[in-house]
Amino acid sequence: MRDPRPTVLIVDNDDGMVSALSSRLEHQGYSVVTAGTGAQGLAVFRTHEPDLVITDLNMPTGDGITLARHIRNASKAPIIIVTGFKDEYRDELRSIAHVSVLRKPFESSDLLDLIEMELTLGSNRAAD
Repeated sequence: MRDPRPTVLIVDNDDGMVSALSSRLEHQGYSVVTAGTGAQGLAVFRTHEPDLVITDLNMPTGDGITLARHIRNASKAPIIIVTGFKDEYRDELRSIAHVSVLRKPFESSDLLDLIEMELTLGSNRAAD
């Protein structure tokens, strides 16, 4: 039986970031699954079919842009890319539908607001 809480996939090679985000999101009532690389993230995405994905941009074994493209080919799930390199990848990020970018460092309240907004928009997209 699927968990009734929204499931968020966090993909980042920074264990501290994954731990902090997971704890914060679980405290806010989300179900969380994690991966440490883009390749692992895609495998977890296919297995768990999360409602939303948060991914770092630069990771070993598959970057966030490649992951976002693969996910977008299979799903309308919202994707949030967290990065310190937004300007360098602006055109590539714009070419992927329904991707939001949150620049590091960020406040957890900003991320939570963005998650809530994206899940609301995502459920509207799924109804289309």
